[in-house]
Amino acid sequence: MLHTAFEPYEEFLVEYIRKPEKSDMKVQHYHDTYEIYLQISGDRTLILNDVRYTLRPGDLYILKPFEIHYTESRESDSYERYIINLPVPVLHSLLTEGETRLLLHKLDSCVLHLSDEQAAEVLEHFKKADACHNRSGFLAEKLLCSVILQLLVLLGELLEDAGAQDTLDGKSIQPEIVSVIHYINTHYQENITLDAAAGLVHMSRYHFCRLFGSATGATFLEYLYNVRLSKVHQLLLDTRLPLSQIAEKCGFTSTAHLSRVFRDAYGVSPREFRKSAADKEPPEQQ
Repeated sequence: MLHTAFEPYEEFLVEYIRKPEKSDMKVQHYHDTYEIYLQISGDRTLILNDVRYTLRPGDLYILKPFEIHYTESRESDSYERYIINLPVPVLHSLLTEGETRLLLHKLDSCVLHLSDEQAAEVLEHFKKADACHNRSGFLAEKLLCSVILQLLVLLGELLEDAGAQDTLDGKSIQPEIVSVIHYINTHYQENITLDAAAGLVHMSRYHFCRLFGSATGATFLEYLYNVRLSKVHQLLLDTRLPLSQIAEKCGFTSTAHLSRVFRDAYGVSPREFRKSAADKEPPEQQ
């Protein structure tokens, strides 16, 4: 059975975690939110596209919506981190569409190493956001929004100032697996089989599956469907295309095939998902 690869959020999520033991994600996943992550202690491995990053204290990553990623413990038995998931529609209730676009346009997916001073400043914003997130009362949500807006402004300044941040270098995954990942990302709408992928890099099925799983944290089929479903998700939200066209554009043999895989992953049909998303859209501003 396909593991759920999508994690939806309807409001800000602020989460602090301290793990005293190794911990790996069960499968690669993505969000329809921006994700902001700060490593506080220990090491953590991030796999993003075809690059593996070792996150150490003071490292921060930003992911735009629909970026497939995976984190795991490799070099450290324990770790501590903060994470914020930011649904863009929540900002629409606070800002105009133009203001939201201006605030977010600098936030490209990236992995940064912050100086001690920068890390301390960012950490303080995370702590304030966490405190507001755990508060109750009519002002709690407004205070949380205020802190997160301040954090977004700060991150935009850090990204804009090339001298104030250092992009973290990552280690590329094995060239053969990179080739297959690139092939999937550009040919996901075609009929791609495990045998064809293994043949592309001249490997046996067994050897290919072992290397692919070790490099990406997902089976070949999980990764392929994750890519396809992330594209389906975007088309359901951003277009009015009928399901038959979405299925064709995203590599599914039929609407029934798309609906079966989508329901297996998300627990709802594509039509139900689209209707639910439309019902939650804020009214257009006058």
